[in-house]
Amino acid sequence: MRKLPWIVGLVLLSGCRALSDAFTAHPEVVVRVDDQELTVDRLAQLLILGQPLPLRLDVAEELARHWVDITALSRRAAVGDSLLDRATVLETMWLQRRQFLLSLFREQLFADQVALSPEAVDSAYRVGEMRVLAHVLRRVTPETTPEEKGQQLALALRLHDRLMTGAPWQEANEQNEDETARANNGSLGLVKRGGTVPRFENVAFALAPGELSAVTETQFGYHIIYRPSLEEVRDAFTAFIEDEVAARLDSLYGERLLEEKGVEVRPAAPATVREILADPIRALGSSRVLATYSDGRFTTGQFARWLLYIPGETYEQLLVAPDDQVAYFTRQLVLQDLLWQQVDSAGIQMSDSAYDRLEDQYRRGLESVWEVVGVWPDSLAATGATPADREQIAHRRVDRYFEAIAARKVALRPVPPFLAIRLRRGVDWEIIPAGVNAALQRAIRLRAATARTEPPRESNLP
Repeated sequence: MRKLPWIVGLVLLSGCRALSDAFTAHPEVVVRVDDQELTVDRLAQLLILGQPLPLRLDVAEELARHWVDITALSRRAAVGDSLLDRATVLETMWLQRRQFLLSLFREQLFADQVALSPEAVDSAYRVGEMRVLAHVLRRVTPETTPEEKGQQLALALRLHDRLMTGAPWQEANEQNEDETARANNGSLGLVKRGGTVPRFENVAFALAPGELSAVTETQFGYHIIYRPSLEEVRDAFTAFIEDEVAARLDSLYGERLLEEKGVEVRPAAPATVREILADPIRALGSSRVLATYSDGRFTTGQFARWLLYIPGETYEQLLVAPDDQVAYFTRQLVLQDLLWQQVDSAGIQMSDSAYDRLEDQYRRGLESVWEVVGVWPDSLAATGATPADREQIAHRRVDRYFEAIAARKVALRPVPPFLAIRLRRGVDWEIIPAGVNAALQRAIRLRAATARTEPPRESNLP
């Protein structure tokens, strides 16, 4: 393990016997990847470097897991493996590939039913239950002072007067404080009834095509709302309506498929799901059954595969969701697998151009990890060292990367989930829970010892 100059300086400056003793040689190990080790001491050092990281078990565990993935990645880079073979790309981009092929399947399935005639588009626009709207917002928050609120209203009124006298919408949009809308020339896209706050909706749904509202106040601030004419937004409105029709057809098709297949989620499924939420990767190989259908079953391994891709907020919601919601979520994942079977049966394949786009997305993600860690295969090869020496160079760069994470100089850059799984299959690795906990406890003691030896800060108070 490489000694760090800063830790020696810390000991000399503090003169603290307890702190010095804490960094004597310890054989304990947190993680092993082949012949490389992350020791208890080293993880403890990372946890207190600059004292920015919260000393919690989940933080220590995340660093340990990330060390496995980055170390395995760096070893592949050291031997010149670009990880760009087709099998790796398709496995890593599993979800993106599925989504793309499912979209092709849906297009084929609903093409005739979704296409709308110009007359149907005209009718939908006149009815107006779904509207394309744009706005300019001058934002007000609970912290806005009365004086600031008055200034925002005055500016909104000036912008409205300018628009009414012929100023271009683009000019007013430059003052738009809704950043998302401003980036789209003020457009809010397709707005349905019930999709916004009542005051905004009442005004917006009273507008005729091409009409501009008066300055309208909501809890978000002051709005100038515009309903474009159909001629201005025909293509966009047509696409919105066709997407809406497709979504309804897709929902009906899915419910019918679930019924035809006789999908049943087992009563114990919610409890089993909560078990695998703790460690989805470990559950990937599990064949415990969560749901059954007429010609198959849905296992915890299949559920765990999905867990590696769901957004963090969905993951958190699953942890506390009642059983019926967990069961419903499981049922929806079964549906996704059934739809995938339909794609296979239809023989839908990815074109070369579509694969090239998928590979480009994968490559950019991989290169961003190489960049932040400093383990580009080409840069390691350029050192002229032997493969064994390149592994040591890569390991030192990994060490510096983790120091930078601990000091919050760089953000932790996770390896894509299925690439991480593939990398782990190529090495002999182990995370030792007792070692993780020992590193955390040592870091807590070190931080306390450091705090006791720091000189008191001068106060500016009299």
